[in-house]
Amino acid sequence: MYPMIRRSSVPTTRSLMDSIFEDDWGLAPIFGSLLREATPEIKTSVVASDKDYRIDIVIPGLDKEDIDIEVNDTAIAISYEAKKESDNIMSYKSFHRSWSLPKNTDPQSINAEYNQGILSVVIPKPDAETPITHRIEIT
Repeated sequence: MYPMIRRSSVPTTRSLMDSIFEDDWGLAPIFGSLLREATPEIKTSVVASDKDYRIDIVIPGLDKEDIDIEVNDTAIAISYEAKKESDNIMSYKSFHRSWSLPKNTDPQSINAEYNQGILSVVIPKPDAETPITHRIEIT
C-alpha cells in the first residue's frame, strides 16, 4: 500500500502572481467603462452575394479624407487615423484591417462609399477563370 500524500495548503508563488494579475482590485466598476470607451470595438461586416463581396465598417465621426483604402493584387487594406484637439483635450483614433482578395480581382472595379458614419466597400467577384491556352510552333 502507498502512503497518503497531502498537498500543502500554502499558496505557491505562481498562484499568488496569478491572483494579483487576475484580480481587478474592485476598480472595474470605476475604470471599466473608461477602458471600454477608450478602446471601442469597431463593428465590421463582410457579406458575400452572387456577384460581389461587401465590407461595411461603422466608423462615425470621421471625414472621408481620414480613411485610406489600399489595394494590391492579393489584398485590400482599410485604415484610418484621426487626431482631434478641442479645449486642450486631444483625442486619437486609429484602425487597420486587411482582407485577402479572390484571385483575378480587378482593383479598378472596387467601389467605396462613406455615408452617415458607415464605410461600404464593394468588391465585384471576378469572372470564373477560363484557362488560357497558347499554341507553340516548333521551328
